[in-house]
Amino acid sequence: MTTSKGKHISRAILIAMGGGAFKPRSLDLDNVEQFENIHYHVSNINQYAGQNIVVLGGGDSAVDWALAFDKIAPTQIIHRRDTFRALEHSVNQLKASNVTIKTPFVPNKLIGEGNKLTHLEIIKVKSDEKELLPLDQLFVNYGFKSSVGNLKNWGLELNRHKIIVNSKQETSVVGIYAAGDCCSYGGKIDLIATGLGEAPTAINNAMNYIYPEQKVQPKHSTSL
Repeated sequence: MTTSKGKHISRAILIAMGGGAFKPRSLDLDNVEQFENIHYHVSNINQYAGQNIVVLGGGDSAVDWALAFDKIAPTQIIHRRDTFRALEHSVNQLKASNVTIKTPFVPNKLIGEGNKLTHLEIIKVKSDEKELLPLDQLFVNYGFKSSVGNLKNWGLELNRHKIIVNSKQETSVVGIYAAGDCCSYGGKIDLIATGLGEAPTAINNAMNYIYPEQKVQPKHSTSL
């Protein structure tokens, strides 16, 4: 197996990569990469004190960000629906705060100078009504998306973006096993408990593949 840190020699491999690598969903507007004051995470909130803040999103994190920024800066939150998906308690806090709530609006156009975004044009859903919002910092919280990277090039049989395994957690390539959210088989239920059971199944069958004299079924802890 070749990774970013070099080559590793092994007689068996267990793939437990979950749903893949997660990254924030980016803002889908022209020139979004041009501006340095568009953010997808908050590290030190105090550095934005006194600035004009705009938050995009309607989930828990977006509402939490807006409430946190409200304590130190003029803040607006833009959401495409009239209702928020965040916890009811948080939404009630938002409505009682000084945060300006713009619903149902979506971002329509980015306007700036050089690498600094200065205005965000928003448009009302199912309407031609537009507003131009001046801002210093734009924070985007549209959730996350996952990527399985080069999985399709690994020579494994796949079901969409998941690795097909049998009852032994064996893939289509001898010596390679998979467990957890990255694998698929008939009747699978995607739960943490399911993955916890698949891991020892894969490990013990991999051990049996390397050492055929070893039994697949290990001893129970109660018999030790």
